Amino acid sequence: MNQLKPETVKRLMRQNGKTIRRLAAQMNITMTRVRQVREEGVKGQEYCRDWLEALTAVPTGGPDQATSLES
Repeated sequence: MNQLKPETVKRLMRQNGKTIRRLAAQMNITMTRVRQVREEGVKGQEYCRDWLEALTAVPTGGPDQATSLES
């Protein structure tokens, strides 16, 4: 997966009860960056993986893991 659309980010935040403040603290980023991603989405496989893990709390199969959401 190379892209997360803004609609997907917002939907996953709602489904998993993530607030902008909590997500920013969890990912150690600014609330401004979370708002930016909610408006613009995320591009890049590694960035998408990080965001999916933070939003869903499900490991998405980094380079050291054998499973991923894509399989």
